[in-house]
Amino acid sequence: MDFASGKLQRNFNVTDNILRRHSPTELRAHSLPNVSPSAKQSTEYSHQVYVHASQVFESLLPKVDRDKEVIRYARWGDGEVPRIHFRDEGSKRQTYNLAFTTLKYQQLIETVLIESGFFIQHPVSDEDQSLVTVILCDLMNRNFRLPPPVPNSAAIPIVTEVQETLMKARTKLNGALARNRIKHQALSLDVLLPEKVREKDKCSSTMPIYVWVNILKQSVRSVISYLLEQQYEQVRDMEKLEGKTFYLDPLCADVLVFPASTKEMWRGHPLLEEGYLVLQDRTCSLACHAVRTIMETEGDVLHTHVGTGRTAAHGATFLDQEKSNLFACGVDSPQHVQEVESFVGRLGVKNVRLLQDDFLELDPADPKFKNVRVILVTPRCSRSGVNNAVDFLMNEGEDATLLRDLSKEALQTERVYELAGHHCRLLQQAFKFPKLEAIVYLTRSIYEEENENVILKTLEFANSLPDNKRIRFKSYHPMMCKKESDTQRDKFLRVQPSENANGCFLAVLAREPEAAEKPQDVIARAAATGIIDEVTAIDPVTGELIVHGGRKKRDAALTRRGNKPIFPHHKSNNKHNGIPLTNLVKMRMTEKRNVLPPHAQVVVHPKPFK
Repeated sequence: MDFASGKLQRNFNVTDNILRRHSPTELRAHSLPNVSPSAKQSTEYSHQVYVHASQVFESLLPKVDRDKEVIRYARWGDGEVPRIHFRDEGSKRQTYNLAFTTLKYQQLIETVLIESGFFIQHPVSDEDQSLVTVILCDLMNRNFRLPPPVPNSAAIPIVTEVQETLMKARTKLNGALARNRIKHQALSLDVLLPEKVREKDKCSSTMPIYVWVNILKQSVRSVISYLLEQQYEQVRDMEKLEGKTFYLDPLCADVLVFPASTKEMWRGHPLLEEGYLVLQDRTCSLACHAVRTIMETEGDVLHTHVGTGRTAAHGATFLDQEKSNLFACGVDSPQHVQEVESFVGRLGVKNVRLLQDDFLELDPADPKFKNVRVILVTPRCSRSGVNNAVDFLMNEGEDATLLRDLSKEALQTERVYELAGHHCRLLQQAFKFPKLEAIVYLTRSIYEEENENVILKTLEFANSLPDNKRIRFKSYHPMMCKKESDTQRDKFLRVQPSENANGCFLAVLAREPEAAEKPQDVIARAAATGIIDEVTAIDPVTGELIVHGGRKKRDAALTRRGNKPIFPHHKSNNKHNGIPLTNLVKMRMTEKRNVLPPHAQVVVHPKPFK
């Protein structure tokens, strides 16, 4: 496969020429509202959100021994979040946000409950303990003031009862909280969180919004023209993002960046609902552009984890909609299939094929995978480079264990090695596909065990396969062609987590071009198979074949072969008894034919004198 030539993919000229263009007239029907920097997500939770958040929180509790638990819950976390039917996207986001906040403050909340003697005066059943913890977390962040009722939402008796009970005990609860704040000299509650968790929260609040343009409906130029008509200003530096400004990503030429203050504005915006723009994390767009850099339009792509389908849809927009397919693994239920198909259909993508099988269970010899050239591997990693946990969960469809892992300061070492082992198995499975040309590997991890170490182990595995002796894979820079990548010392793309973006690790493992075999290797391989058993060595200086054995042995070998050429592709005028001849060999053979051996030479004496 030929990589894209040229410098880093900083423009979208190629894609604009391939795919159809639209005028911005369709976009003009949707005007962008005024940007309000003070716009914030609503924190008024309905009773149903409290109940759902308590279920998510309870399922994600870190496992501890029963004799070491501070508070006994009915169900300790097993990572299996119950299937919840949410009323809308907003209530789902509120549920995960409240559960995540409770997980972060879990230790503090349990300490306040114990030190205030709450359970002595107000016994709580194990089934209701998680609900008490979640509602208390919300009250602590409101300075023990009850939130106003949410319009058009039904009251749930158990939630009302817990709220009233906590408000009756608020004096003792607030006193226990104050003593803990004094003990740790905390001016606010977030100071009581671990430092790394606090840093992630700070970065999440200032992280810009990333959207990619659906080039099947609108070109990037059309969208930029529309934004400029709406009095938006294009800036050349991300540090200048504020108010009505946007920024074009230098590595992903179809990705636009907006200030963090526009987060609430974009949620539910018509341009997103109708599929002109797609809100997604930048790390996923980087992976899709790495696929685009190395992908031929007539080949197929295989994605290991479909999630919400946004990454699969983004990658599919770069492929020929009629000739190429993108297979996506991991749909786990009919509802999941319906959600992904609905989203992909809204974007106008026609070449995404959903697979309910796990990637490790696929049969690489299946005929439908005969044209798979690139495999995009996005494993369930530690997500240690993610700052905005809830937004990432909502956009990418990750499992909710993400909230548990990111609510703590660090992940256990055993868990990291366990994940790395799973990543290796995914990559080893990818190498079994017969027409594979490249693998794009993406993690949102900051640990070398999941990143560089996995790549090195996988390359060692791939290049040692018995059936893969002449097909070697090599690491290339994800955003460069092969020729440019060879000049780079670092072959990976690492993005450190910051206030501007989540962190990630991106690598490309591509097949090396097959080099022409040396004549010595051809002869040695032929001799090893018994084709030319009389040739046993090659002169290292002249390159001449050294043939052992006398004339009888050589003639016998030629007779066994029927005096046929050893290498059929050589022309008849350039061989002797089937052995290819170089100019040097031809010259020496000519000299040997003209010079008789000493015992066969006839000495001509001069005639005697008369």
